[in-house]
Amino acid sequence: MNPEGLMDLLKVLVGNGLQIDYIETNAAWISDNDDRTRKILSGVVNAGGECMMVSADPFHVEFIPFWKTERLIRLLRETGISYFVWQERYLPLLRRLDPERTYSGEDLQNVFGYDVIGRCAIEYGMGFNGRALNLLRKYGKRKPTAALLQPCPELCSTGHFHTDFLGYYVPPGCTGIGMLMEDVGRKFDHEKYPVLAKLTQGGVRALLEYSMDFGYIPDPKGYVSKCELCFSIRKHIISRARQASRDLSPACFYRQDY
Repeated sequence: MNPEGLMDLLKVLVGNGLQIDYIETNAAWISDNDDRTRKILSGVVNAGGECMMVSADPFHVEFIPFWKTERLIRLLRETGISYFVWQERYLPLLRRLDPERTYSGEDLQNVFGYDVIGRCAIEYGMGFNGRALNLLRKYGKRKPTAALLQPCPELCSTGHFHTDFLGYYVPPGCTGIGMLMEDVGRKFDHEKYPVLAKLTQGGVRALLEYSMDFGYIPDPKGYVSKCELCFSIRKHIISRARQASRDLSPACFYRQDY
């Protein structure tokens, strides 16, 4: 949405020796002005983003009409810019839809006769956090709290992670929780990051015990996953704590209705 800002960022990253594998885009920014799009693509490539990854799947078509995706793919091909589609296997399916409109999960089921979103979620092996918890609640089965008090080894994995605009290191799949980048690699500060400390030491069980100080009461109906239980606990803690925990960030994440 801010191509000039992206180009400036790329120049800084490349200028400091960082390799850019690809630029990921869902084509939401595409318009019917092909000259403008070509100019943006050329600028991004010249700044160091030499390869594009175009997202195309039934999840994106809920918000982005497919004509945008198709137009971007065509322009990338015509301009000779390196690209790939994630995931290309869904293109034949999406090309059966009206490219001028968007489709909800219910719309897709009416068109194809089966639960496209549910099947894609299984195929992706999705991590259900944030808004995706609403999908998991719809398709998953509730389990008693006692069956979900598991360790969280994924918090210590560095195979995949994010950094956010506030300068936080975000562990794999654990949206709404993290630590400042400046503290990564240093001795772990348990007082500064109490929630992370509990999760890394004792998993969801330790976090649940910690949450009792804030008056947390588990839902007797249970939860569909340990991640939903963990999110529920964290949301309660941030609403009751006198001072927001540094590791529950950004605070606005917990004010949304998940």
